[in-house]
Amino acid sequence: MILKTLLVAAAAAFLVLLGVTIVTDGTAGMNAVTAAAWGRVLLADFYLGVLCFAAVIWAVERTLPTTVAWTVALALLGFPVAVVWLLLRGLPVIGGSAAADVAKH
Repeated sequence: MILKTLLVAAAAAFLVLLGVTIVTDGTAGMNAVTAAAWGRVLLADFYLGVLCFAAVIWAVERTLPTTVAWTVALALLGFPVAVVWLLLRGLPVIGGSAAADVAKH
């Protein structure tokens, strides 16, 4: 339960930060991010993580529309979507014992 609470809190905090940033700065700051070498490295790292997590979603989900919807949401909103997917679909599918092992750490 503690793990789930922490994951939800972290995902919510990120989404609030994303919303505040979009409202206050728009997307203009992305030009500065993509102009910097480290910005491009961070974006590559993010999309590698999206690709890896999307592969897990594709392996678990059973219907194409659901799989595509989760994948698009993940690519657009990032890892808070992965947290929601993990809590709703991933941990129940993985099984109780694996989820219990994760919760212990």
